[in-house]
Amino acid sequence: MARPAEEPLEDLGGKKKLSATELEFMKFFWDHPEGVSSEELYKSFPQTRATKSTLLYNMSEKGYVLGRQRGRHHIYTALVTREEYEQALLRQQVRSVFGDASMERLLAAFCGKKEIAPETMARIRALLEEADDDADNG
Repeated sequence: MARPAEEPLEDLGGKKKLSATELEFMKFFWDHPEGVSSEELYKSFPQTRATKSTLLYNMSEKGYVLGRQRGRHHIYTALVTREEYEQALLRQQVRSVFGDASMERLLAAFCGKKEIAPETMARIRALLEEADDDADNG
């Protein structure tokens, strides 16, 4: 029986979600932002060389890594940051649970309540805006 198709990550331009093994490779790329040689990858993971090559090809086709030829090896670098991927994944999971529900409903559920008072929501919005401004400035 075929697996149902994965819903693309809207916040990453419709990229397909990474498999568990692809995610392990991405973590390695994120820990090495300067790039990772194919030789280093082949030494660092237990899969067969053919499996690793297939994983790298698939990740490149999905738009998560860029492989450039350097001598006899390829150098792979991440095209998506850890933060971008985690945020897109979280947003998709929230949408799958809450649909197009409002932030109020999401926060109320997070707090174990049915709803949040308007004045509390206003304070939360102000805090989120302040955090967003801090992130933009720092």
